[in-house]
Amino acid sequence: MKKSIVFLVHITFWAVLFITMYAVLNSIFPNPFPPVGYNPFWTYGWLSIEILGGALIPFYVFYFLVPGLFDKRKKLFWYLTAFVFLISYPAIIVSVVDSGNQTKTPDYLISFLFYMFFAFTGSLFRIFFKWIEQNKHKDNLEKQNLKSELALLKYQINPHFLFNTLNNVDALIHESNQKASLALNKLSEIMRYMIYDSEKEKVPLREEINYIESYISLQKLRITNENNISFNISGNIDNIQIAPMIFITFIENAFKHSSLKKTENSVMIKLDVSENQINFSCDNSLSFPPAEKDESSGIGLEMIKKRLELIYPKVHELKINKTEQNFAVNLKIKTNAN
Repeated sequence: MKKSIVFLVHITFWAVLFITMYAVLNSIFPNPFPPVGYNPFWTYGWLSIEILGGALIPFYVFYFLVPGLFDKRKKLFWYLTAFVFLISYPAIIVSVVDSGNQTKTPDYLISFLFYMFFAFTGSLFRIFFKWIEQNKHKDNLEKQNLKSELALLKYQINPHFLFNTLNNVDALIHESNQKASLALNKLSEIMRYMIYDSEKEKVPLREEINYIESYISLQKLRITNENNISFNISGNIDNIQIAPMIFITFIENAFKHSSLKKTENSVMIKLDVSENQINFSCDNSLSFPPAEKDESSGIGLEMIKKRLELIYPKVHELKINKTEQNFAVNLKIKTNAN
């Protein structure tokens, strides 16, 4: 918390306390026969200042004493300091007020309770400000950890995607130089998006769709029947922002494990945009025998699940259904909440 705000809170606290004490004293001990020109402030105002002036010391002694009470190495010293102060301070005040006369027990007890209240209040003030400061520090750490974790997730997703794509390009080089050239151009577009746009927190949905279309075009170079792949978009995609590369892992996974050369409509991707929600679905027929799993198998899906939890907490719904013949993904994201 800023020092100016802390200072303002302290000033406000004592100002309110002064006004309250002045009003109470003036109402309890009114002057029944005030002389001409009598101003009650000079009586009750200064009396309030004297009383609160004495209360300032225990308040701020304990306000600055509290941090030491949480220091394990010096805790005993600060406890003893606090105990001695609470015992001696009321006696000193009462002795001064009584002009050196013997301290009266009732006066001492009243003073002890009075100053103990302000010592306790000062402690609460310091604990309250410390709590706010710790919560703010905790929030900042959580935000930094969130950004670091998201950056790490992107770093882990991108190489996984690139390795699979480069393997596809390598296979095309042996089939057709022209297809390989087209594939490299598409790969260049994809990498440009990944490097420059994926670092943003949100991108226009239209750019994300262009990225997906480039990826699908790259995949279509591998097969003879392009009808086995469909990508349908419905709704108004303008003015919609989305986290970058939020759908590509599911699409990549569909191409990796589908039977593109054997089954029609092997990969079906749909994107439906409403006023406040994006509905994404990706269905693919599974190849038989199943595609051989590598060391990175399943990493992409786990990473995107975590990304969704971090970026769209409580405003997304992900359902994955797998059978022996089919793998289906349905993702809903509420766009009006982010």
